[in-house]
Amino acid sequence: MQKTLLFVLLLIAAGCRKEAGLAPQDDVAPMAIAEKRLATTSLTSITANGSIPAGLPKRVAFGIEGDVSQRASFINEADYVYVYLAGDIFSNGWTTWNWPSGQYARNFLNGIGGMGKVPVFTYYNIVPARNRFQEPATINLNDAELMRKYFDDFKLLLQICKSYGKTVVIHYEPDLFGYMQMFKDDATKRTIKVSQSNHPDVQGFSNNAKGLAQAIVSMRNKYAPNVLLGWHASQWSTGVDVIGNKYNPEEHAGITANYYKSLNANFDLLFSEFSDRDAGLYQLVYGRLNSWWSMEPRADNDYLSDYDRFQRYLKKLNQDLGKKIILWQIPMGNTITASCNSTPGHYKDNRVQYFLQPVMQNGDKSKIAHYGEAGVIGFLFGWGSNDCTTYLDLRGDGVTAQNEPSDDDGGYLRKGIKDYYQKGVVTLP
Repeated sequence: MQKTLLFVLLLIAAGCRKEAGLAPQDDVAPMAIAEKRLATTSLTSITANGSIPAGLPKRVAFGIEGDVSQRASFINEADYVYVYLAGDIFSNGWTTWNWPSGQYARNFLNGIGGMGKVPVFTYYNIVPARNRFQEPATINLNDAELMRKYFDDFKLLLQICKSYGKTVVIHYEPDLFGYMQMFKDDATKRTIKVSQSNHPDVQGFSNNAKGLAQAIVSMRNKYAPNVLLGWHASQWSTGVDVIGNKYNPEEHAGITANYYKSLNANFDLLFSEFSDRDAGLYQLVYGRLNSWWSMEPRADNDYLSDYDRFQRYLKKLNQDLGKKIILWQIPMGNTITASCNSTPGHYKDNRVQYFLQPVMQNGDKSKIAHYGEAGVIGFLFGWGSNDCTTYLDLRGDGVTAQNEPSDDDGGYLRKGIKDYYQKGVVTLP
């Protein structure tokens, strides 16, 4: 891909990113390559519900966001790589990013698969369609012409994944069902042009949120059974922020689990997220004073840390639904390196260091294992805007701090993930 075209595509994808609410080796299985380079730590006490879907690592794994053109700078040890497929399906959607139509997705699958990694698509196309960017996407969901085009778009992706032939994860429309749950908790009350789109693959499904979920699973079953579908669980979908407002995590996870059950649609995985931007970015740019998550138990937080509270939320989802969980778009800032100096592309956060600083210091993986006990099988690090900190030199500003690499985070995530895989990953039954 030419650099000019790549730059344009990155701008399109960046503009369509989900914001928070409130040389191929095709004949080699990705896991066969990955297993050769791992030390392991087996934790037999992990008893989360559900089984890991076939084709995914049997461990708590790490992943990164990245375009296939950036693969020379990927974190080598990462098991997963994800990319957004987003845009206006009538003009600049992902199908237009390479020729012929859909070639961008084909290139990603072949490139990532050839590296022995699991490819993940974050499919986010309802909200940006017709450049409306409305959430909840009430207008778009009730535009019959748009929804027919949308189902065609999704069908093409499934056909491309089927031709690839190996395991692909599609993270379906992050926060879409979260907004629908928040504004109309009854999935049958949210009107959507499903059958009324007149698309031949979705006839007979009800014209509501339940029908949409069932139609998407049906299309996957028909066109690409090698695809694992991820349903996004938003921790604010009950109308309150479980972390920020210190609500009971089990109660609100239970409400969301019941909403998922009401859809009667069998997705393969759950996705969720801590935040879509670095805490320092939210604090300094948006003025959110409560953007930082506590790393230690506090009396005003029911003697929990915010990470403990979120772990309990995830664990309840896992217990009620029996689905494994992938955490996505995790901010990459830190408070350790000088490169994270609170400027665009270099904002601070504490997610990476909460999980990986103990690993780097003394090989302690207990915090990672704690999340494994909640059903988490993957941590995917990415950026929700171009001003977020990344593991790449995405800003193009070179070395930011003396004696640190040019990675925007000072190389911290890269070192942490490397240490985790070298010192012994947390294996799962």
